[in-house]
Amino acid sequence: MNSSKQAVQFRPFTRTEHAFQKLRVCKRCGQFTALWEEKCTSCGRDTLVPVEQYAKLRAKRYFRKDLAVGVILLAATVFFVHSQQQMFLCGIVGAFFLLPLVLLQQGIYPYEQRRQLIRLFRGRIGQIQEGLNVNHKNAVALRQLSERVSYEMLREMAVLIHNDRIRLQQVALLQSFVLRKDMELTLDPLLIKSFEPLMVRYIGEIARLNRELIKDRTFRYVVFYERRILELAGGEDILVRVASAAVRKKRYVVTHAAFISRYVRKLPKERVQRYIISFKRIR
Repeated sequence: MNSSKQAVQFRPFTRTEHAFQKLRVCKRCGQFTALWEEKCTSCGRDTLVPVEQYAKLRAKRYFRKDLAVGVILLAATVFFVHSQQQMFLCGIVGAFFLLPLVLLQQGIYPYEQRRQLIRLFRGRIGQIQEGLNVNHKNAVALRQLSERVSYEMLREMAVLIHNDRIRLQQVALLQSFVLRKDMELTLDPLLIKSFEPLMVRYIGEIARLNRELIKDRTFRYVVFYERRILELAGGEDILVRVASAAVRKKRYVVTHAAFISRYVRKLPKERVQRYIISFKRIR
């Protein structure tokens, strides 16, 4: 174990059904964030709400405006009548028209909320990007104080920002920690397009700790850069670990048989036996 690495415990990562659900917006100044801060970093107010909640508020405001117009028209009509009988009739007619409006609003509320959410994203894409840029700058700046928190911030942002720069920054920070089997680790979302020794070493760690995370994208990456990986110190050991992970499923044996065969002589005995059995079944 590298003594320079830190033993850390990551804060739980909350997964959402949709990526945009990571976003919050300040009701006061309109700044967006993908992080967990309690107060807006722009105006300092405790007015951050999830974007879905913000869309709900806008939908309610939109409906209240329509309803207010109807009530004002009804009140004006009642005000200008000349008798109590006319006032009574106007009140009945007004209620007859307002009640369907209220029922209609209740029925289309989910659709209006969705419309407001779409309008929010389309109309304020620049502010969203600016907010995420602020998040990124803060995460990078915090690295000197706490690499763990810096990584956790980047992990949240990576749900919304998909580029190799953020992925590689996460991988670099992960190399600073003592990784364990009980950690909530990931691999596929962190894979980059280019060859990077940090990425290769991380793949080796994952192959050692949790081979279930080694999937097709990782096999393709390793096979594509196999020669360059062999040039790294300990590169062959990493390839052996990945080959060992491939033997766990028959479809990987089929797809990556040539790769596995180059390292099968160095696999543990039980992995070799599994490979032979899978290979015979294929034939």
